[in-house]
Amino acid sequence: MNRWLFLWRKWTRQLWVKATAYAGVGVAAALLAAALAPWVPDDMAERLGGESVESILTILASSLLGVATFSVGAMVTAYTSVSTAASPRVAALVTSDDETQKALATFVGAFLYAIVSVTAINAHYYGQNGRAILFLVSLAMVGLVAFRLLAWINRLSSLARVGHTIDLVEARALKALETRRDAPFFGGREGRLTTGAEIVAPCTGYVQNVDPSRLQAMADSRDCQVEIVAPPGAFVRRGAVLARISLAACDEEAQADFRSAFALGDSRSFDQDPRFGLIVLGEIAAKALSPGVNDPGTAIQVIGTGVRLLDVWVQTPEDDGPRPPRCDRLLGPAVTAEELLEDLFGPIARYGAGDLAVAMRLQKGLAALAATPQLAEPVAVLAQAAVERSRAALPIEADIRRLEAVALAR
Repeated sequence: MNRWLFLWRKWTRQLWVKATAYAGVGVAAALLAAALAPWVPDDMAERLGGESVESILTILASSLLGVATFSVGAMVTAYTSVSTAASPRVAALVTSDDETQKALATFVGAFLYAIVSVTAINAHYYGQNGRAILFLVSLAMVGLVAFRLLAWINRLSSLARVGHTIDLVEARALKALETRRDAPFFGGREGRLTTGAEIVAPCTGYVQNVDPSRLQAMADSRDCQVEIVAPPGAFVRRGAVLARISLAACDEEAQADFRSAFALGDSRSFDQDPRFGLIVLGEIAAKALSPGVNDPGTAIQVIGTGVRLLDVWVQTPEDDGPRPPRCDRLLGPAVTAEELLEDLFGPIARYGAGDLAVAMRLQKGLAALAATPQLAEPVAVLAQAAVERSRAALPIEADIRRLEAVALAR
């Protein structure tokens, strides 16, 4: 992903950004009413420019602060509930939820609009024509607040549900899987450089994003090849190798140029890391199978979600044949089927070995994936390991025979 696009998305997903933007629009709407006053017909000004607009604004100002405070409290409650019931890694999806951010930003923006408008009215900032404009804007603001409030109530009914959380993770993982499937080596080709100068990490953290277009441009300008050593999701220490270039030496300027294509952070990101979404789904299933939660139904739901995601992963894009790589100077690592299967189904096989329903559903899900040739071998290995774990965990021989019958049917 382009580094500027990645930074823009990361920035705009923060709650305060959207709230600040809406607040700015609200304040601007309040102050611009006076500037639009000359275009208001006199008969409209006489009809709409009375005292009723101040009453509407007073009601908005007195109620929206409480609504905004309640909404933030509800979001914090949902954030805590999701962190406890599902996984702390998925809590960021709650705070970055678009509907949630729009609702909170609308309440804050409308509150500031009302406060500024009432203050301006008391300061005699508006004439009768300006108050008419303010009346129309206030009616529109009331309609917007009502719409957002209803949408927010509807969102609250599902925000803290584990099923909704699984859907959120699935959607983000699906995008990352499709992107990597269509460009398995970041638009380049598979390969390694055995020698060359190394681009090292400036700090310790996770690789969150790699900009292949920038790496290609840097390689073109220096007439070399670039190998991505640390793909998104990799944890690197300061001084660890991020990339290797086919040059004997690399000065500080070149180091900085190539390093700028890598974004490092304190945690992993869903955007370019297909394994992270599957890891989080595995964590949700593992939490559901813990003795304190004891919710095998959630683990079974995750198995179905994983089968859908991996079915998308193995699909071949329809085109006219193999296409040349977009970044012909770029060498990238592949994501293997073994890694994806272990990330998603490994925790379920370990923690669900003693639950017959989960173990049987896992075997059925793996059987569905085994029909795809490129997954057949790693699926067989994982399925056999899961059966062995269940043999050791299931206390009743009859349950073991039922599980073995399902495994043999595969």
